[in-house]
Amino acid sequence: MEAVFIGRQPILDREGKLYGYELLHRRPGADRVIDSDGDRMTSEVLLNAVLEVGLPEIANGHRAFINVTGNILTGRPLDTFPSDRIVLEVLEDVRVDVALVERLRTLRSRHFEIALDDFVCSPERQCLVGIADIIKLDVLALDETELERHVQILKRGRVKLLAEKVESQATYARLKSMGFDLFQGYYFARPETYQGHRILPNKLILMDLLVRVNDPNISSDALSAIIRGDVALSVTVLRWANAPLHGLRQPATTVERAIIVLGLQTIRNWVSLLALARMGTTTTELLTLLLVRARTCELLATSARRPDAAGYFTVGLLSGLDVILRVDMTIALARVPLSAEQRSALLMRSGDHGDALNTVVALETGDLAAAHFAALGDDRIADCYLAALAWGDSLNIGLAA
Repeated sequence: MEAVFIGRQPILDREGKLYGYELLHRRPGADRVIDSDGDRMTSEVLLNAVLEVGLPEIANGHRAFINVTGNILTGRPLDTFPSDRIVLEVLEDVRVDVALVERLRTLRSRHFEIALDDFVCSPERQCLVGIADIIKLDVLALDETELERHVQILKRGRVKLLAEKVESQATYARLKSMGFDLFQGYYFARPETYQGHRILPNKLILMDLLVRVNDPNISSDALSAIIRGDVALSVTVLRWANAPLHGLRQPATTVERAIIVLGLQTIRNWVSLLALARMGTTTTELLTLLLVRARTCELLATSARRPDAAGYFTVGLLSGLDVILRVDMTIALARVPLSAEQRSALLMRSGDHGDALNTVVALETGDLAAAHFAALGDDRIADCYLAALAWGDSLNIGLAA
């Protein structure tokens, strides 16, 4: 996991209600912008707010104001972002030309809202007023006369005026009387640093691997293709297949042959184990525990004639994902495409999958009174657990890859 930091300052309307947040670039431990690369800061805020953390979480259903540079505006990255509730703040140093005007009109047609940041009336920037939804005025940069002149000029249209850098009750009252619609500044709140989490790309790949190999409908050919797409994984699988305990007369030299030798389910189990091991500094003991837990869930489901026993295996295996990634389970599972039943089992220990997981955890802690699943008797439940323990003990876990 990697922490994601975004500055967030509220913007209020005339009634004092929250209108939106301006999202600001932040680094760990910093309470202000410390980077001079505007393009990179804009890109990071967009990516972190929209793709990594998510606007619903960080803006809580309100508008998100995001500063955008000229290069970001005139390039094409914005075409891939959702426009709902995003306000694009055109920075004051963006050069105005015909191309920019047309681009802003195109973005508005896609339902982005346009704000002009630190706006100062001038002939070259006047053409932007008719495109803007919101115009921000720095009330500390303009004297009283200039501020009143700007309000008189700009209030003739449909545009909303936003006063930024409001730092006192007296200033707030004066700006309301002048006709400002929106307000932002230290008087209301200093920017807070919002910390979210994103799972590093390689972790996303590994979790995708976990889910794909545990698909109950996966074929040998599909599994082979997944393994062959990862050189280290292919080498490890071949090493497992050629281990002395299998007593092969001829070595397995292909992944396809290894799957035949070890069996589809065994390969799936080992690939899942390796994926978990790669996610971080995970002990062999924890991985063995998770494999035994997964195998017990699977055996319980099989004994109770539940469909998709492999899905129960996945629940048991992923039940320690929060420990491996060292985050809350909700965050750990945010990018894992599980079924609703599996997700409920892992987050709330509910449903049939959750019952199986609760039973295994009860067996692990010696709480035999809480170990019950479906209509299985105590003896059958104990047999499933003992068989899984024996299976786990028989595994010679070699995680090097």
